[in-house]
Amino acid sequence: MFDHDAAYKSMFSIPRAVEDLLREFIDEEWKEKLDFSTLEQINGSFVTERWRRQMTDVVWKVRLADQELYICLLVEFQSRIDPTMALRVASYVLQLYLDLSKDPKRLPLTPSGKLPPILPIVMYNGAPRWSAPLELDELIEAGPGKLPDFRPHMRYMLLDQGAFQEQDLHGLENVVADMFRLENADNPAVGRRVIRSLKRYLAAPEHEGLRQALKDWITKILIPSKFPQLDWPPAHLDEISDLQGVEAMMTNKMDLWAEEFVKKGEARGEAKGEAKGEAKGQAKMLRRQLKHKFDPLPDWVEERLSGATSEQLESWSDQCWLARSIDEVFVQV
Repeated sequence: MFDHDAAYKSMFSIPRAVEDLLREFIDEEWKEKLDFSTLEQINGSFVTERWRRQMTDVVWKVRLADQELYICLLVEFQSRIDPTMALRVASYVLQLYLDLSKDPKRLPLTPSGKLPPILPIVMYNGAPRWSAPLELDELIEAGPGKLPDFRPHMRYMLLDQGAFQEQDLHGLENVVADMFRLENADNPAVGRRVIRSLKRYLAAPEHEGLRQALKDWITKILIPSKFPQLDWPPAHLDEISDLQGVEAMMTNKMDLWAEEFVKKGEARGEAKGEAKGEAKGQAKMLRRQLKHKFDPLPDWVEERLSGATSEQLESWSDQCWLARSIDEVFVQV
């Protein structure tokens, strides 16, 4: 079955996609020292069979100046946010270090004799903005005295696709940026324009694999998920062989697609209004609970309540009954 995980794993198993991600979405000066010609996907030479069975993500290594840097791409496609993602990331990173250390002859130590750095990246494309902790120690109760000092510390980098606006991506001729544009497209003309751009800068023969992976993702994942009401038989989509065929299909269906966008936009507007009203009422009720139990409330509480979804407010309301402090109410569970 061709699902989101398989589609993204296929695309990020191609060096150009990984290079585009690192070049434009890593805001660090050291990225200028990366030697992208050394990009190499870890295919199990350092990974135990047990871990390889558990891992559905993509691991690359690349030269960073005089040492190696490992890139862990943890691609998250669940509709619900995983509140324990920091723990999951930490387990992957530690397991990779353990596997690297099992073969002293091949262990890629840095010039100072230490283990190589690892950059864990979580890519998320769910509808609600990501709200889970990025730091592992935020999942662990601090405890009294010096106990907080013994909590493990690890952070992952988050790429929350829906948080990127077009102004954030403006001017980028980049595979990852165009994937975000397609996922966030609010009208069919944008989608067709992005396809034309991809065709142009990925026209060289060496990009055949990436073009094919993008075509599969667009026809088998993006279009069916964004427009389930459009009755395109799977066999028809399977007949599309390249990005040129994708653009032709989009052109032929433009009127129908545009009509569907209008309907979905109207429905989203109505649903958004209803959800906003429901969340406002829930926030008011929760605010009263909190004041009754923890008054006076810290300033940051109002900010959390005003920006919360209905689902978050319901969860916090449940936690309020057993919470011993205001902080416990807002702990991710």
